Amino acid sequence: MGEITRGFKLFQPWATDVVRGKLNFLVRSIPTKVRGKVAVIATQGIDAVWLEKAKDEEIEELKDRVGAIGSVEIKDCIEVKPNKVKEKLIELAGEDYWDYYPKHLIPEKTRTGMVYIWVLDKAKEWKEPRAVEGGGIIWAKVKLEDE
Repeated sequence: MGEITRGFKLFQPWATDVVRGKLNFLVRSIPTKVRGKVAVIATQGIDAVWLEKAKDEEIEELKDRVGAIGSVEIKDCIEVKPNKVKEKLIELAGEDYWDYYPKHLIPEKTRTGMVYIWVLDKAKEWKEPRAVEGGGIIWAKVKLEDE
């Protein structure tokens, strides 16, 4: 248990994959200094590329899961050259992880010329989504109790 004071935002189905422990390395365009437990916030909308191949029941399960849907611990943030992302993800998590990872979400250009792999651990999905007000594009301040 314990209070969570910030959360990061992701589209579905990736937010659900994070809280279920399927995605524990996220390639992002910005680094994070945040460490420890944070909320995972599912934003409105579902990834269009994923939707093209998704089954009806998968879409049905996710369409109303908006808001804080679970928690995860941020353990580290690894800076990587964009052309080394595949190599690094395979080193960290194996070929199967690379095969599953949504390649269209890997940033091609960033302000710094580098991309950042957020290392996640201790994923936990909550029974019900919780409403989150406002926040920025990536982060929101929250006041939530972990389950």
